[in-house]
Amino acid sequence: MMILAAAGAACATLHSEHVLTGVPRGGAWSGEVKVLMEGAPVPAKYEEVAIVNATGGAAQATLPAVIGALQEEARKLGCNAVIRVRYDRGANNASATGVAVWLD
Repeated sequence: MMILAAAGAACATLHSEHVLTGVPRGGAWSGEVKVLMEGAPVPAKYEEVAIVNATGGAAQATLPAVIGALQEEARKLGCNAVIRVRYDRGANNASATGVAVWLD
């Protein structure tokens, strides 16, 4: 039984990554990182920095956990928003992808 519990806990993962499509801003952003879901109006003026992705499994397969990981990934790149965010949820995992930007 202990082995099964440990194996289940090991599956509760949260992973984020990015692919640069622009130039990261100097240093991490310390303010709020806004999230605009897919289909929401996007401000006319922004600077694209990266495509960001986050995936969560088991207990981390929640909207708040995955969106929070996207925000943190964008923050590290010096971005103040993630736009066009798409969230997908399966039985045991969830993922979100968006575009990390600097909103003017």
